[in-house]
Amino acid sequence: MISYADLYDSASFEAKKMIVSQLIRRVEVYRGYQIHVDFNFDLAQYLENSDELAC
Repeated sequence: MISYADLYDSASFEAKKMIVSQLIRRVEVYRGYQIHVDFNFDLAQYLENSDELAC
């Protein structure tokens, strides 16, 4: 079974842009290299489950 990382790595540039546009809603860049990213999904849910996957 192919992983999402492998799928992304083998995708064309246009397909990569489409994938990223589905994951990220908005990116704001501020002075001093500060960046704010709004995702189209709840990142906290994935981070909470990452502890369970690591075991």
